[in-house]
Amino acid sequence: MDLIKIGKYIASKRKSLGMTQKQLAEKLGMSDKSVSKWERGVCLPDVSVYKELCSILGISLNEFLAGEDIAQENLIQKSETNIIEVIKDNINKEKCLKVMKYILLVISIFALSVLGFAIYRLKKPQNYISPVAKDSIEIQTAELLTGPDGAFVYKFITTDEYKKLRLHIYRYESGKLIDQDKVEMGFEDISSPQSGEIVMVPDFNNYIIKLIISGDGNKLSTEFPVLENVEDKEYYGRAATEIKNVVDIKYNKQQPLIAFVYDNDEMNVPTLDNFINSQTDFLSKNDYVYYVAFEFCK
Repeated sequence: MDLIKIGKYIASKRKSLGMTQKQLAEKLGMSDKSVSKWERGVCLPDVSVYKELCSILGISLNEFLAGEDIAQENLIQKSETNIIEVIKDNINKEKCLKVMKYILLVISIFALSVLGFAIYRLKKPQNYISPVAKDSIEIQTAELLTGPDGAFVYKFITTDEYKKLRLHIYRYESGKLIDQDKVEMGFEDISSPQSGEIVMVPDFNNYIIKLIISGDGNKLSTEFPVLENVEDKEYYGRAATEIKNVVDIKYNKQQPLIAFVYDNDEMNVPTLDNFINSQTDFLSKNDYVYYVAFEFCK
């Protein structure tokens, strides 16, 4: 995200309200030095004050993160862009922090032999996908952007070239497979991204699940419906079970990512591993299940 642009936007909105930095700071229960840092693009406010700051300035969260006014017709596209930018920013920060910790650790503790081993580990190819922590800044921000049903975000790293990133979507009704579909991003004519994000955003009010795949400037955005032609679907409970840890990517093979569960009575939601190992039992205990698997295709 462009901190300078966001800072200038905060300053312009504050000034248009005839408010000083000190007055804005008092409304937020913070110091005017903090407001000054935001407006100079030194840093962003803590995510915990996003909502209150936007309310005071009379802007939306998407406008705040974009650093500009957004027309209504561009709101959905900008929301998706903001989610991806927040995730990328935090991933870059994590990389920088890990590098700093690594350098300090090497200088203070390890001898040359250990340093050589560490360099080998850094050069060793790593291909994995992992969920973004629920208490992370990007997930907190994504949930503010997406609404009460939250967001499920996964980042992937791969050093190998591949031709397609494909998501398989399976719809089960009372334990029976009713339908299956797939969504894919192709890289036959361009280099495949070495890092990227998969974002799943359930929207229960509109009975859809939004899906975003992003990597190295490429983005695919689509959605698939849930509870189609179901009576009294507004009374259905919903839950999700997903991968919990880092998962090694196995090329040309479907691998579990997440399952969305809907039931109008008592839901049965095991871990995703248990779901895969005992699919029939789990599926038969829930009215509707939408299971999503990922596949990197060479």
